[in-house]
Parts: sequence; C-alpha cells; structure tokens
Amino acid sequence: MTAWVSVRFGPDGQATVQSYVRLTASTHIHCCTYDDAAPILSIHDGAADITITNPGQGEVTEDDVTFGRQLADAVTRYAAELAKIAARNRPAAPGADPAGQAA
Repeated sequence: MTAWVSVRFGPDGQATVQSYVRLTASTHIHCCTYDDAAPILSIHDGAADITITNPGQGEVTEDDVTFGRQLADAVTRYAAELAKIAARNRPAAPGADPAGQAA
C-alpha cells in the first residue's frame, strides 16, 4: 500500500485533511468482532494503519448501523467498478471472436 496525507488550510485557517491509500498485495484488511462491543475494521500495510469503528464505548446505535451500511454499499460499488474495468481491460482469449459471435 502506498499512502500519503494532504493538509490544506482555508482562508479562515480551518484545516482539511485528505488521506490517500493505494491497496496492494501486502495490505491486510481485517474485521474484528466482539460479543460486547462494536466491530473494528482495520487496514494495515507497513507504516500505515487505518481503523474504523464507532465512537461509543461498547454501545451501538441505529446511526452506527446506518453508517456501516453506507460504508458497505460504497465498498460494494467500488469493487463492482474495479471488476467492470478489469474485465474490460482483460485481453481476449486466443481464437475468441471479437464480436462475441460464432461463425
């Protein structure tokens, strides 16, 4: 994974932080679950660690569920787009009809 962070300051002095992460074969993605606390999603590669969980101390609210579902939906769309682009970039099998029809 390669990662970098950009910090920008607006005219009012407020900082905005953007993090960029490129996942690679050495990236580890894991979800830890517990009986009495919120799950923790972690992405780790080298010096970069990203942890996603809720702000509560064991308490999970409907808002947490909503945000978790939004995250899952976004990741599902991301994976689908990657699959679509990878399929489009995949070379055709030898002897395949480029028009997709047999003679």
